[in-house]
Amino acid sequence: MGLFGDWARMYKANQKHLEQQGRPSSYLGQLADIPDRMKEAADNTDLGLRMSRHLQLTNGEGLPAVATVGGSWQVGTYAGTSPVVRIQARVERADGMEPYVVTCDHVVAAMHLGRMQPGATLGVMVDPLNPHDFAIDWIRTGQLGPPPPGSTPGPGAPGARREI
Repeated sequence: MGLFGDWARMYKANQKHLEQQGRPSSYLGQLADIPDRMKEAADNTDLGLRMSRHLQLTNGEGLPAVATVGGSWQVGTYAGTSPVVRIQARVERADGMEPYVVTCDHVVAAMHLGRMQPGATLGVMVDPLNPHDFAIDWIRTGQLGPPPPGSTPGPGAPGARREI
């Protein structure tokens, strides 16, 4: 087909791809879309840096605490297939500091979304450099008490453990 035929085919495939994503496919439309794409890239970079910091906190750099969920909602962003959830919680640190309320964003796997109900207790690790940020320690959270109703599969449901 030749160089120009291949270029035309790739151009049409790219237009189709952009249209399927609901993005502009014309040259001028793509130019106008650049600020939105840059904001999306910056948001994803910020999210990645926060996830990296949360990993450091749960691996020993954080201060242990317990957070009681006051409210939670999805913000509309995803990290892979896991939604970003904004959590408002009351934090009680183990070092005896006065409890305080904080709101921060976390990537929460679908299997843990049931634990984001108001009143739920989460084991967290607070950032000593920024006490208004914490990482959820899912292992400690599981040890704090029974999971809320609906967060674990019932007998016979996919993912349920067989009774022995």
